[in-house]
Parts: sequence; structure tokens; C-alpha cells
Amino acid sequence: MKQISILFYFILFCFVLGGFIAFDMNMEKPMSAVNYVSLGNKIGMSGDHVGASNVFKSSMKVDPYYIPAYLGLGIAYGNLGRNKEAVEVFKEGIKLGNVHTFVPQMQMGIATIAYDKMNNDEMAVKYVKKALQAYTDQGNYAGVALAAQKLKQISPKS
Repeated sequence: MKQISILFYFILFCFVLGGFIAFDMNMEKPMSAVNYVSLGNKIGMSGDHVGASNVFKSSMKVDPYYIPAYLGLGIAYGNLGRNKEAVEVFKEGIKLGNVHTFVPQMQMGIATIAYDKMNNDEMAVKYVKKALQAYTDQGNYAGVALAAQKLKQISPKS
């Protein structure tokens, strides 16, 4: 009789444990900042820049120090014509880690928006020079060439 009781409780325990495992497997796992940025990039590439900006903001909520989210949000804002907001987001990202790999891209983003959309040649030159230095420090010669080309484009006007 005692063995039947132990067997009954063991079987009951297994069913309860199985239920918890099945429940946990069906629960949605929260996305990481990396996954949000990946999703935001896909949405942005499809042309939905509003949707992409919302996903990049979600990434920043999960990890406010994840710099690629700032790059993505700045690009999305730039594509939406929200130029001042794009520049501010890029600047926030740069402040978080001024030696991060994506910093010169954000500096070039600021320069491009300043030159092409805001007619602010002074800001454009300032940020192209910063990007040029950052690319040089990183040993990114393709980036150096890109920044030098942009500086050459801006210089005749400044």
C-alpha cells in the first residue's frame, strides 16, 4: 500500500513538472537588444522606417547602452526627415562610447544630414573631421577614404 502511495505521488509530481515545463516552453521569451536591432534593420530595409524606429527604441529600453540601436534609430529618423532628432540620437550614441566601432558611422550620419538636409556646412565639416580621425584610429581605411571624399565634397562650400 505504501509503495502505491509513493508511486501515485511520483506520477502526480511528473505530471505537474511536465505541465510547468510545457507552460514555460510556450511562454514568449523577451527579445534581447541585439535581436531588436536585427529586426529593426530588417523592417527598415523593407521601407517601414516608422516601424523600424519603434523597434530600435525597444532595443534601447532593453539595453540603453547598446550603441547599434542608436545608429539604427538615427538612420530611421533621417529616412523619415526627422533630421534634428536623428542628429540628437547620433550624438547620444557617440556619448555612450566614443571609441565604439559604430561611432564614425554616426559622425558621418551627422555630417551627411548637416550638409545635405540642414545646410549647416560648419557642423558637417566638424563631424566629417571627427569621423576621419575615428576611422584612422580604428585602422578602417575604407572609412578614411569615405570621410576624405565627403570632406572634399563639403570643402568647396565652406
